Amino acid sequence: MSGTLTKASARTIRGHLRNVDAYLGGFPEQERSTCFEYLTALAFSQILHLPFYSADNDDKNIEHRVTWQGSDKGGALSKAPGGGPDSVACCYGFHLTIEATRKTGAGQWSGEFAQSVRHCQDFVHTSAVNPAHVYIVLVTPKLHEDTYRSLHHHPPQRGHFIPLETSCLARILDTSVLAFTMKHLELRGLFNKVPEYLSGSASLEDFRRTSEDEVRNWQKEVLRLEKSAFIGVKSYEAMRKIPRAAVAESEILQSLLRHPFVGQYLNILGEKLRVGEIEKVLVGQNLGYRAGRTIQTDEPILECVPCVDFKGRALRLVKAVESIAR
Repeated sequence: MSGTLTKASARTIRGHLRNVDAYLGGFPEQERSTCFEYLTALAFSQILHLPFYSADNDDKNIEHRVTWQGSDKGGALSKAPGGGPDSVACCYGFHLTIEATRKTGAGQWSGEFAQSVRHCQDFVHTSAVNPAHVYIVLVTPKLHEDTYRSLHHHPPQRGHFIPLETSCLARILDTSVLAFTMKHLELRGLFNKVPEYLSGSASLEDFRRTSEDEVRNWQKEVLRLEKSAFIGVKSYEAMRKIPRAAVAESEILQSLLRHPFVGQYLNILGEKLRVGEIEKVLVGQNLGYRAGRTIQTDEPILECVPCVDFKGRALRLVKAVESIAR
C-alpha cells in the first residue's frame, strides 16, 4: 500500500483527502490512523514539491524535504512514535511540524493536539532552528469545539498554530498542482494569516467559514500570479502536439480551450483567454519565438524554443542569482 501511495499523483492524493472517510474505509480500523498520518505527509510533500522520506530512509543531508516519522519498511506502515510530531517539513526559509488525527470527537485536543506544543519545542531544540520560523500544523477531517476553544484562547507566543480541515488541505494541494511554480513563501503567507482570523473569530463555525473563504481567496491570488507560467507551459504543450515547426496563435488557443486543466484554472479565476495573450505569454516565458504572421488573418505565428535552449537560459539565470546570494 505505502509504495503505491508514494507513487500516486498529487491529484490522486487530493482525491483521497476530499473523500478521506471513504479512502480510509478501505483499510482495517487499526491501520486507519497510521494511513491518515502517511497521507497527510505525502500531501505536504506534493504541495511543497519536496522529496518524501520516512523514518526508515530519512536523509539529513537533504536540507529541504518532508519526513514522516513513521515507518514503511517492506510496505507495512507503522505509526509515528508519540514523542514527536507525526511529520516535519523543512521548507525554504521555514519549517512545519505536522500533527494529523482522524479523531473528530472530544478527545481531539486533549488526546492528540495538546502535545503539539511540546513536540514543536523539542524539534526546535534538537534542530537548532528559529522558533519564529516554525509552524504547528494540525490536520483533521473536522475540528472539534474543544480544539477550537483551546487554540482561540491560546497565548500566541507558545506557537504558530495552523488548524486545517482536510477540505482546506485538499484545496491547498489543488492550488499547488495547478500553479506548479508556486513559491513556498506563498504558503507561508497563508499560514501567517491564520492566527489573525483564529483569534478574531466568534465561533468554530465562523472560523471554519473564514478559513474556507481565505483559502479560496489565497488560491485565486496564487493562480493569478502563476497564470503566465501555467498558460505558457500549456501553450508550449499544444504547439508540440502540432506536427509543424511554426504554429498560428489561433491553433494554440483552440487546443487550450479543450484542455480540462486550463478550463479549471480559468474557472477558478473567473477569466477567459484573450486574443494576443498566448503570444505574449509564450514569448514572455521564453518558451516561444515570434516566427512571423499569417497572410490571411495577420495573426502571430510562433515557434517552440528548444527545451535545451530554455534550460540553458534558466540555468544561467539561476547561476546569476546564486552569485548575488553569496
